[in-house]
Amino acid sequence: MTTFPAQSRRRRGTATAVLCLATAVLTACSNDSDESSSTGSPDAAPETVSVTHSMGTTDVPTNPEKVVSFSPAWTDAFSALGEPVDIEYRIDGYDNDKPWANNDSGQVETYSAGADGRSDNSEDIAAEDPDVIFVSYVPDQATYDKLNAIAPTIAVVGDNTQSDDWREVTELAGQILGKSDEATGLIQDVDDKINETKDAHPRLDGASAAFGQISEQGLAVVTDDNDPANKFLSDLGMSVPEEIRAASQDGSRAFIAEENIDMLNTDFLAMWAIGVDPSSLNGWDQLTAVESGAAYLPDQTSAMALSQPTVASVPWTVDELDDSFTAVDESRA
Repeated sequence: MTTFPAQSRRRRGTATAVLCLATAVLTACSNDSDESSSTGSPDAAPETVSVTHSMGTTDVPTNPEKVVSFSPAWTDAFSALGEPVDIEYRIDGYDNDKPWANNDSGQVETYSAGADGRSDNSEDIAAEDPDVIFVSYVPDQATYDKLNAIAPTIAVVGDNTQSDDWREVTELAGQILGKSDEATGLIQDVDDKINETKDAHPRLDGASAAFGQISEQGLAVVTDDNDPANKFLSDLGMSVPEEIRAASQDGSRAFIAEENIDMLNTDFLAMWAIGVDPSSLNGWDQLTAVESGAAYLPDQTSAMALSQPTVASVPWTVDELDDSFTAVDESRA
């Protein structure tokens, strides 16, 4: 059994809250207004919202009293709607507070997830008696079933199988909390921010782009159109070149040998370097985006913002990338 780490933190009083993270269909049962109390009437019949996700369709109770979230998108959506989750799980090594978040989850825990699978913390979760679990990615049906036996469990929402679609999650969170209008407004605010960025950097429209990772294992680039990272790029008018897409064997990632690094001659390039100095790669310094200043090397935090965008992280990310976008404008002028 996985135990909770000693550094677990709990909500204390008012605004001295604690945390949040990258990357979530009805009104409160006692009030017709979207501004209704989240508690609802104790005598009203239970209401649910039907949520379709990668493992099926699940009914989630409206205004749940205890929420467990493994998903950055759900965590940030609930927080943005003024109803922070009760228990937030973060992957070991990625458990620092994020600069875009309200950091107000009631309790923060960690879990391990590596090549050998993920830690089984189902007993600890069951002991908390949650009303709903937002788990996002699960490796297999057995893992999902174990969590779903504890409480209604929502796997990945959206067209990707790895990370949640932040718009769909935020809309659903609004429906679950009886705050649909507020959720729509949050999504619109982010879309307005994206449009402002496009207006400020008009040459992003039609620009080529790539997001990936550099490690001792080589170079990997995200190729799936439905991947949240590529949706972020396409929202800004950019797209992954066909040459990179064609190099993918599974439609999800393209693995590129160092001798073919010139495939990364894109107008904008974001590559998360892990244990490798990109400038040590043959041809790196000659890449289009590197020469123009439009190459962005995210750290662990900003890489998560790119790969698991949320209603809170997207505005932060576009501001973070402003200098790179200016370089795209100038190089394509």
